[in-house]
Amino acid sequence: MSAAPPIVMTREQSDICACTHPRILVEANAGAGKTTTAAMKIARLVEQGANPSRILALSYTEPGVQAYLAAFERLGLKPELARAIRVGTLEDFCAARLKWLENWVVERLNRAEQVRPAVLAAIASARESVSGRYAGEFALDGSGEFAVEGLLDEFAQIKGSMQLLRQEEGFRITPDSAGELGRDFTTLAVYHCYESQRCHFVDPAGEPRVKFRYAGDATYDLARILASDDPSFSWERHPLRLKLDAVILDEMHDSNWAMFTVLQALLAVNDGVQFLGVGDRDQVIHARDGADAYFMGPGFAAFIGEPQRLPLTETRRFGAGIAQPLARLAHKPYPSHAALQSRVEIRQAGSAAELIGWINDALTRRPGLRPDSPRSQLALLLRHPSAATELEHGLRRQAIRYQSVGFTSYLERPEVLFVRLLFAAAVRLPDQFRSALLAPAKRAAWEFIGGVVLDADAAQTAQVVEQASEANFAEFVLPALLRQTPHQAASRQVQQAMRLAASDRIEDLPRAIAALDIRQLARRVFVQVEAAEDSERSLQGLVRASQSYASISEFLRSLLAHDYDAHAEKWAGERIILSSIEAAKGLEFEHVIIPDLNRSDFDGERADERNLFYVAASRARQQLTLVHRPGQASSYLRHFVSN
Repeated sequence: MSAAPPIVMTREQSDICACTHPRILVEANAGAGKTTTAAMKIARLVEQGANPSRILALSYTEPGVQAYLAAFERLGLKPELARAIRVGTLEDFCAARLKWLENWVVERLNRAEQVRPAVLAAIASARESVSGRYAGEFALDGSGEFAVEGLLDEFAQIKGSMQLLRQEEGFRITPDSAGELGRDFTTLAVYHCYESQRCHFVDPAGEPRVKFRYAGDATYDLARILASDDPSFSWERHPLRLKLDAVILDEMHDSNWAMFTVLQALLAVNDGVQFLGVGDRDQVIHARDGADAYFMGPGFAAFIGEPQRLPLTETRRFGAGIAQPLARLAHKPYPSHAALQSRVEIRQAGSAAELIGWINDALTRRPGLRPDSPRSQLALLLRHPSAATELEHGLRRQAIRYQSVGFTSYLERPEVLFVRLLFAAAVRLPDQFRSALLAPAKRAAWEFIGGVVLDADAAQTAQVVEQASEANFAEFVLPALLRQTPHQAASRQVQQAMRLAASDRIEDLPRAIAALDIRQLARRVFVQVEAAEDSERSLQGLVRASQSYASISEFLRSLLAHDYDAHAEKWAGERIILSSIEAAKGLEFEHVIIPDLNRSDFDGERADERNLFYVAASRARQQLTLVHRPGQASSYLRHFVSN
């Protein structure tokens, strides 16, 4: 096997490696080799005599860490030198420094289901704590089971932005103060209880401890300690005094207040340390953990010092066909390597069926895909995954295998499980759930309807719901919940929907779904307005998917069959990718399709919205296909029309 060709520096990379300014910020384009350039800088520092064990190379994600290691190998850095460099995620680095500072091992939890009990306990505690003065302001009914992941996302934004810690002394959480912060009062009330339980744990020896840390908590906890007016350490025992020679930070565009607070302290307490930060401000998505372009802009100069800003513009991911429109979109130079060829295609699709036909055609003709490339190199990146119900259903009908990334497949969404259970009961269709989904479906029905059965309390009702068979739930538990729920208006909506569905006529399904008013029901279950809107979009797609069936029963049977097929071994082969745009960040594919580029769905002047489109479009290597409804083209497409 022949050796890989040596990596040749571009002029921009050479300038970055030669720069001796102590604070360097590299403004990079997507695909320009950010991690490779950071690794080049590290290799140059080592060549110049820097101790590799005093070089800290940080990224925000584990794939970013692996990219560092792969770049070291491509650059030919000796393995013993590469191993000596302190490479890791910022979160892992902060966890290690907290362990040293606290002299206590705090359990780290990485999955939402691991912290679910703590969030549910916080919901119950918050509801009780506001039951007097603010009882009418607490918007979450039931256990809050389906609000957990949305709440954790909100908590990550609150912590990442350090929003509450940056308020004036004496700040209190009230409906008015929550509104002033642009936050939901219920969310802040639950957050307060959750953090109290997480951070004020007393160990068996009577010592106050942090009970656990979820994703992002180590960075936040260290940041709040560093920002404290009365820190728990002396200057001599500062947790970040590590005698570092250099700090290299990749993916700097993902910085938030907590991360930046740690970075600021790290550079302040390590005398003479050099810094290189690499990022692309057009990839900042504020909704994700409170990321803010401010820290690569004026914030850096204000809090750390004026940096030397250097460009890294030439993309090695795609050719001019994609680079030139992105340059117009982002208002910045975007050269591409001369050897790269890429193509942009703009298509109109009036329906999901038309889009699926093109996907089938793309899998047959394979535009943009190399002959030996797997199907996973074809990716559909979705602005609103909740709106993909009809698309997912159509793909399954056409036996097009896919893998959903960054979102819950429509068959497992709570509102779809709820509707399936209701309408199966209405048309008296038994055994409509595989065992793994029956429990979530029953739980969804209870959460959306509310109430308890007979004289049972919430805990006893939960047990009844869990233990009921599908037939028993439909015949006894569901009617009991509908009779005894305190939300009788919701009960009437559900019963009306079931009466309409009982006809088993497919033309009555849209009216039955409309009668539910799922957006109103979901508002009590999810708290976040966007999650309630997602539920509505999801069921609208379900209605559209149903219209080619002869009856409601036939449609429900198809959903069950698709559910079994999705988990059968025959679906374990090659799959195309259906991903949220946020989950595709940092990835790349040979052919990217972005559907629903309509004025009403994916458009606008908000930076987050434009950046989402920039991130999605810049994932493509060979071909980018942009799809919109006839007469509804997003304004973003104007940058590609002249291409």
